[in-house]
Amino acid sequence: MNEAVSTSDKPARSLDEIPPVPAPGSAPGRSSEPRPTPRSVGARMTVGPGINLKGEISDCDTLVVEGTIDATLVGEILEVSEGGTFTGTANVAEAEINGRFEGELTVTGVLQIRSGGHVTGTIRYGRIEVDSGGEISGSVTREDNNPRPATSPISAPRRDSQPSAN
Repeated sequence: MNEAVSTSDKPARSLDEIPPVPAPGSAPGRSSEPRPTPRSVGARMTVGPGINLKGEISDCDTLVVEGTIDATLVGEILEVSEGGTFTGTANVAEAEINGRFEGELTVTGVLQIRSGGHVTGTIRYGRIEVDSGGEISGSVTREDNNPRPATSPISAPRRDSQPSAN
């Protein structure tokens, strides 16, 4: 059997005093099955004001655009802040546009266009909310992911407002 190794605050003076490393798969409570490559939970990227980014973005849970992006995005959430611009293609579950989006936008869930938001291009969405002052133009199509009755596609340009309780 292995000798007991004392743990003290003193550093080891020889290799004999360093405890052995367990062999792979022999550590208690660990599975020998291969684990998938870990992905950061809540992977979030912010492109700040004055920053220009060009390229491809993937495995990004939340992308916040305060600067300028010309890219292809596959992610969960796209937020274009006031003053931010996204040009290119985005395929996301949710999007909130306060700035500008130009290109091809596919939102499987809710597309929110706020009062300062401008969306132009080919737009596909599951559900849409356009605040008063928000703008959408181009080819706009509702993707019927739900078994509810489909509405007719919107032809652009269009401005809608949320009902207000006045």
